[in-house]
Amino acid sequence: MSMHNIRFDFVCQRHVPLYEHLCNQYLERSEFNISIGAESEPQTSKIRYFIEAFAPQAQLESLADDIASDFLLSVWLLDTHIQRIEQHSGQRKPFNIKPLHSGLPLYFCQHCQPKFGDNQHPSFGNINLQCHHCMGHEKLSRDEKSLTQTDIAAMANRLLSHKSLPLPILGITLWLTPPAAILSSTISQNADEQLTNSSQTNASMTKTIKYQRPRILVCNPNSLNSHFIVNDSQVLALSSIEKPLLRVRPSSEHPSLLAPLYDIQFAENRLLVILTEVLRQKGINWLHVTSDIEPHTSQEALLNKPLCLASINQHWLPITTLSDGSIPLPTNVTCLHDEHHYQDDQHTFKVQSTKTDMNWQVSDNGAKSSTSASASPLTLPPVLASSCAEDSNTITNDITTSLCALNAAVLRCDSNKNHHKAQFVKHAAVLYFSQQNACQIVTLDSQSNPELFFQLPTLPTSGYEICHSLSESPQKSLLDKFKQLFPTEYNQLLDLHIQADDGALSQLMAVATLIIGAYPVETAQRVTVTELADKFIALAMSHHGNNAPRIDFPLTKGAAHRSLNWCKTLGTLMSFKLAGETNLAKLAFAFHDSFADYLSHWVEHLDQNIGVKQLVIAGSEFANSVLTERVQLRIGKNFPLMVNPLLDLDGVNIAIGGLYLKQRRR
Repeated sequence: MSMHNIRFDFVCQRHVPLYEHLCNQYLERSEFNISIGAESEPQTSKIRYFIEAFAPQAQLESLADDIASDFLLSVWLLDTHIQRIEQHSGQRKPFNIKPLHSGLPLYFCQHCQPKFGDNQHPSFGNINLQCHHCMGHEKLSRDEKSLTQTDIAAMANRLLSHKSLPLPILGITLWLTPPAAILSSTISQNADEQLTNSSQTNASMTKTIKYQRPRILVCNPNSLNSHFIVNDSQVLALSSIEKPLLRVRPSSEHPSLLAPLYDIQFAENRLLVILTEVLRQKGINWLHVTSDIEPHTSQEALLNKPLCLASINQHWLPITTLSDGSIPLPTNVTCLHDEHHYQDDQHTFKVQSTKTDMNWQVSDNGAKSSTSASASPLTLPPVLASSCAEDSNTITNDITTSLCALNAAVLRCDSNKNHHKAQFVKHAAVLYFSQQNACQIVTLDSQSNPELFFQLPTLPTSGYEICHSLSESPQKSLLDKFKQLFPTEYNQLLDLHIQADDGALSQLMAVATLIIGAYPVETAQRVTVTELADKFIALAMSHHGNNAPRIDFPLTKGAAHRSLNWCKTLGTLMSFKLAGETNLAKLAFAFHDSFADYLSHWVEHLDQNIGVKQLVIAGSEFANSVLTERVQLRIGKNFPLMVNPLLDLDGVNIAIGGLYLKQRRR
């Protein structure tokens, strides 16, 4: 009987705790003479898990089937292969797994989910079903453990009769119809009562209706393609063990999915698996979800917010990481500070460096200070120079955040290298486009000296002021014709209100949406920048083909840095509208493509001046898949775009980048 040495490789973008756990389980199978290992690639930060086995051919084939079944798909899995080897290089002792929370990284797996989650199985609805593979039953909260199949069926019936179902133990409410529709119907019912109240009440009510991108829980994955436009990689990601939220657009002309974009997700825990299966049987394909943290919400639910992903360079990256974590201490750049914190509108990111690692903690700004204080061993250092303490209108030339994003993206770890002399980032540039902070292009030259090359301007806060600026510019004649031929669109523009915390690029897209006439008039009174920008992005996503008109994005040279002549950009869109262009998808796509093309020219200009050896993209605006694709296409061929595969686009990366800033804290 011939014996063979075989190695099974799993190449991952970052650590996958489930794979480490499975490697440890396979070590116990003595009949295969197994060894395991994990190797990291310093240049890319990829990690390769492997299992080596020595056994006869027939047994190895059986082992391969088991491994294929057990190693469930992770969004961080990049590649797998099997090969013959001469000898083992792995270890025979288990990995030391450090879970961030008790229990294992899964709520359910392919062994237990078909039992408690399939209505044909005798164990259907048994939320406490024990599974020695994933130990998911150990991750249930006390409230979840007490639920019976009858309780969950009653929940489904309540949802069907009341149209909504609060689930405080998960921190969410499920809805049969869009929550906004319910909200507006209750508003109209009480309209007379509200009109008699003071105008202050009315103002505060309008303020609370802040547009949030709708979130969908898919009950019937088989119906996904008939309701949403998704590609193969998105379907795989949705089905992965991480159960992320992905931003997609609904099918064209969908009768009931009327928002431009949705964040969609499959059931991520045992309760939702059972509940969605009950509802699927009753013909419900999807549910609307809103987050609402209450006193009853379990700590587990607070910690396990869904992973919101964006696709960059064919890799998935979190837009903002909302869970605590760590990465090995990078070795290619010198760390200058021990700790740093960064705060955006919703979260505070605290990071601390040790001799071997960087550890971060994320807390909710709305959380009670007592709990966040007791949960964190870090002392808050003084905030870095205007690190987002002010809004983007007042930060005219602060490049701290962009530099943090640049620093974080280039960090890599090589345990074999130890630099004795200080290493700093040089010959680098960052395209940092964020909804939270100033959108900038910042560079570091051969001496690591930073410079702000470009900053996207924030627009005036009202449509009236935007129109006034256009009428004072060379675009006046275009505006006059536009006002005459498209009075409805012009009036919509006058009614627009921009909040201080709306990102500069989103603002520009929002105004562009109204100019091309892409938003229905009857709902325009209450429209927000986010919803308008979503509409514009969804239109661009729906465009077929790569040909598009050219939209102008001319630079203006200010005293300190370059900016954008946004009046000319909007004037170009008006001229296409006046010329009779009715293909709105083409115009929205043209905006993205032209902007990426202008960025490409600017980067080439920077390359001639400082030599761009590392070009970073960062910021939450790159969750816009059209922008990312066009930037990749226009710039990525000549300047490979860098992100840090271990971090996120806008959050933890800013906190970590602050540890490398060559400036004193004030």
